[in-house]
Amino acid sequence: MSLTESASGWPLRLKFNLVLAVIFLASLGGAGIYYYGFLERNAIEDVRRDSEVLMATALAIRAYTTDEVKPHLDPLNTQTFLPQTVPAFAAVETLRRLSERFPGYEYREATLDPTNPRNRATRWETGVIDDLIARQKQAPHEDAELWGIHGQGVKRALYVARPIVINNPSCLSCHGDPAAAPESMVRLYGRSGGYGWKMAQTVGMQIVKVPMLYPLEKARQTFETFMLSLVAVFGLMFLGLNLALSALVVEPMARLNRRLEDLATKDFLTDLVNRRRFFERLESEMAAARVHGSSLSVVMFDLDFFKRINDTFGHDSGDLVLKHTAVRVRELLRSSDCAARFGGEEFMILLRETPIDAAMALAEAVRARIADAPFETVGTVSASFGVAGWNHEEDAHALINRADRALYDAKEGGRNQVCRAAEAPVRRVLVTAESPA
Repeated sequence: MSLTESASGWPLRLKFNLVLAVIFLASLGGAGIYYYGFLERNAIEDVRRDSEVLMATALAIRAYTTDEVKPHLDPLNTQTFLPQTVPAFAAVETLRRLSERFPGYEYREATLDPTNPRNRATRWETGVIDDLIARQKQAPHEDAELWGIHGQGVKRALYVARPIVINNPSCLSCHGDPAAAPESMVRLYGRSGGYGWKMAQTVGMQIVKVPMLYPLEKARQTFETFMLSLVAVFGLMFLGLNLALSALVVEPMARLNRRLEDLATKDFLTDLVNRRRFFERLESEMAAARVHGSSLSVVMFDLDFFKRINDTFGHDSGDLVLKHTAVRVRELLRSSDCAARFGGEEFMILLRETPIDAAMALAEAVRARIADAPFETVGTVSASFGVAGWNHEEDAHALINRADRALYDAKEGGRNQVCRAAEAPVRRVLVTAESPA
């Protein structure tokens, strides 16, 4: 990539990539927030469905125990109380075995005043029961249910709670008047709790817990995979857009800029730099020479009797002479030198790090190259030269004026020759008695 292409292409490419990066980061952030929330909601919904299945399983076990087990085992309760005949006990024990296979899945029936002490509600469970009772009072004709998230870290779980309401009169045979309770149950649990219940009373709750670790971890992994895929897609898109930008925008613009720069700084006929560009280059080289203390010289020349060539052979032949003259000059210059068409048939050469004697020799070589080889159609053409060395004090115009006066001397002296410019006048500093020596 050329310097011009780099200068013109990189700011555009940088701005384009910055805009693209900002759009991508904003889109990635928005997509990440939305998709993470979407996956988390789906994970919670999955857990909700699992909790509903677990709750339905507990209710099915309770119903089966009530309908199929209790009638057959009740006669035995007169002698030894069998907890297996209690629907709540059967559901809790059955699902406890399930939790051994699937840790974190729990079913519990917590009561405020239990017969079996293991069913006593904890402080947190008591709060949930109170919330269920409050909800029943607000909407007595609707099935009360609460759900939420409980626990931290790996123990974080979604719970679903439903109230235990005394709707079956048979429940009061054991939990109503303690005197009417089965003697075998009293012997097992005593008379301290679980009695005096009434119809339509909420005595506790059924609660299931389903762990959220695995669904949320799965959601996190899916989210990371999705985000990585987005980054990969953006990377490919970023590469493709940059390649397209280079092929369709940057390179054509660089070529156009080079063309515009050539039009602005070069002479269209000779392909040498123009007068404006030459002055810019001269000012720059003078500044560098002043810093490094190096030499600098300029050569001014023009073609002798050029108007006669145009009048005799036509302007096309004159243009051809100018182009071939520029070619012959470039063949003798270093890459660090600069040649310009100064106007009409007049040319300038800037020689950096070149003292006046070396500049005179180069001018003589150019003069010989022009004069010794005839030009097509017009034949032999000569040129006159003026050479000036810079004294590190005068400005660019003064230096060129000295070369121009030397060129005039070459013309007056018979043409087809090289003349050395007179030395620039040296500034004299007046030293007074008060001035330091």
